[in-house]
Amino acid sequence: MPDNMLDQLQEVRDLVSRAQNAPTEIALDLAVGAYLLAAGYISQFEKEQAEVKALITDIFTETGQIDAVTSAGKVAIGSPSVTVAYDAKAIDILLRDDADLAMRLSPYRKETMRAGSMRITAKK
Repeated sequence: MPDNMLDQLQEVRDLVSRAQNAPTEIALDLAVGAYLLAAGYISQFEKEQAEVKALITDIFTETGQIDAVTSAGKVAIGSPSVTVAYDAKAIDILLRDDADLAMRLSPYRKETMRAGSMRITAKK
């Protein structure tokens, strides 16, 4: 595994370049490998990022700060808020069994279609 970020990036780019110039049957294998390699590096960086964020949280907890400006950037803690959610499946069951309720709530029901998405996972 490469030691630094530039080596990691170059390793992914090299695989992508090989995939772009390979026959179709080999290109897919190389491209999936490049994708998973990049995902692994991203996961490592996200772990580091989470650890640094925990350190910043500890500093804020110790100092009682809620915002700060440093030479590198700004940090701020937002105000607490409440999020409301309803169990759509349970409500759909209620609506199925109560036509009057279904009629009253139907103008407020929103459905959004989402396209299927590609999922790439490592071979086990």
